[in-house]
Amino acid sequence: EAVNQALIVGTGANARKVADMVLDSPELRTRLIGFLDYRKLGFWRYRDIPLVGHPRSMRDIVANGQVDALFLAPEPDDLTKSREIFNTAEKMGVSVFVMPNLYYPRLSRIRPSYINEMPTLLYRSDPENQLSLFIKKIVDRVGALVGLVLAAPIILLTALTIKLDSRGPVLFKQTRTGLNGRPFTLYKFRTMCTDAEQKKSHLTDRNEMSGPVFKIKNDPRITRIGQLLRKYSIDELPQFLNVLKGDMSLVGPRPPLPQEVSRFEPWQHRKLAVRPGLTCLWQVNGRNAVDFEQWMRLDLEYIDNWSLWLDIKILFKTIPAVLKGSGQ
Repeated sequence: EAVNQALIVGTGANARKVADMVLDSPELRTRLIGFLDYRKLGFWRYRDIPLVGHPRSMRDIVANGQVDALFLAPEPDDLTKSREIFNTAEKMGVSVFVMPNLYYPRLSRIRPSYINEMPTLLYRSDPENQLSLFIKKIVDRVGALVGLVLAAPIILLTALTIKLDSRGPVLFKQTRTGLNGRPFTLYKFRTMCTDAEQKKSHLTDRNEMSGPVFKIKNDPRITRIGQLLRKYSIDELPQFLNVLKGDMSLVGPRPPLPQEVSRFEPWQHRKLAVRPGLTCLWQVNGRNAVDFEQWMRLDLEYIDNWSLWLDIKILFKTIPAVLKGSGQ
């Protein structure tokens, strides 16, 4: 198999990284002919790869010998000058690898993209397998519909019991923060007295959860039937409607309140990069014993390792967690 021969435009840090990458990767079967640079003159070399001239000399170098590829890695100040050498390489049939000296992500994955035919680099830290995400959407809709049908007797019985147990609406509606910070209305069965929000200000000193989340055991605002509904997560059943509407997914980080989001640290905002869900790693890893920071880290672990198989495993782990009554 033939060995490709290549030139590098630039001699700065980015260009030297390209040289290191090629020289340290023999499987690429690429031989570096030399560097071209807009500023350097005379004798210069890096790891035995010599400076062979100014970029304007590329035309002659290509014409006089084999050049398969060009690594375009100039310094930022020389980037505007590189248009001419790009055009020359394109006309002469030389492949061009553009090595942008921009950002080196720690979390995001980079992929080429186009916006109205303009080439761009897309940095994304959320899942990007479009086929898997499409299948997830279908599973969400079908699963939510099946869930509503199977749970219909429980839903009707619960609605009747709430109505008989205390005064107030059967459903509790609350604004939550969804995908990329979009607000939506979350549905739950009402498990508290109707003036629960007003009473919350008198209970803040009893908060048992770290961070911006409010949570206490034996909350006096919870109704008699509400204790049972929360214990077995029956109060969450109306959220199948949220999944059908597309506001939520079956599996995903739990949707936070807007006032909680306003107190997030920057790294915690990344949990909003995916659609929120009915259940996630937090629910199946002992949510009552997990503090707020660990909860956030579990959500980010889910995002960074997402796959359809992970969703399936979480769904199957959720069932025994619900039956054990580890809610609240």
